[in-house]
Amino acid sequence: MQPIIDLRLRPPIPAWTKGPTFRTAMHYPRHFNTFKGSRSAWEENLGLLFQEMDSVGVRYGVLMGRASEGAGALGGVSNRDIVEAVAEYPDRFLGFLGIDLEAIPKGLADVKKYARAPGIKGISIEPGSGQKPRWADDKELNPIYEAALKYDLPVSISLSGLLCALANHDISWSSPVPIQRVARRYPDLKIICSHAAWPYAAEMVVVALTSPNVYVSPDLYISTAGMICADTYVQGANMFLEDRMLFGTAYPTKDLQESVRDFLGYGWRKEIVPKILWDNAAKLFKLKV
Repeated sequence: MQPIIDLRLRPPIPAWTKGPTFRTAMHYPRHFNTFKGSRSAWEENLGLLFQEMDSVGVRYGVLMGRASEGAGALGGVSNRDIVEAVAEYPDRFLGFLGIDLEAIPKGLADVKKYARAPGIKGISIEPGSGQKPRWADDKELNPIYEAALKYDLPVSISLSGLLCALANHDISWSSPVPIQRVARRYPDLKIICSHAAWPYAAEMVVVALTSPNVYVSPDLYISTAGMICADTYVQGANMFLEDRMLFGTAYPTKDLQESVRDFLGYGWRKEIVPKILWDNAAKLFKLKV
């Protein structure tokens, strides 16, 4: 079975379920009949999640840090909780540390404290959906990018129109154009655009084309059959992004089995599928497997 690294997975553990974060991630299953969600998500059952991961070959789920308290219904998860979850389940989870852009010094202190913790593979920010929306190239974010370089960690910049809306902002804040400016400012920084700036798919693909340090992680927007803009991401990968396209499910938003099935149903060049599902992320995270 093809091994998979899921770039965006929020497990049903207290760190997520005790606040609004897990419930917010269930937005689609709760509001749209086309997203049924998984049994493990509805029951908030970690054991069932592990069974579902095994059934489709998800070797690691990446716990993408979220620290956006006060931003609509998004909530947040402490970095300590992420580090502890990864330590408890090192064969299941990898982690990204979240930085609240309304408390950058505290977030940087967490990075300093936890950057070398086992299984921590990056830093996560959500500039377009924070309490105060920002562009990714806001100079106040420079210390975050510099810390990522110092600790040799990629930065995930989560951008999507839905995230912006859930934080009570308009969708223009999900534009990927500022990421190009960050990529030029820090050419050695590895940047992952989580949610791939949906629905600005064409702009995202062109930003990645012009920026060799930018990785594209559309997660549910390429793991949902018939999703708006999905074909643009697929075309981008088939043409020139095969080494910088990453797979994710956005669980619990999507059932894992459905996600993998729907992903494979798109028109990927056959030879690049293992790269997207495993190789690209494994190389980026320096996994020794």
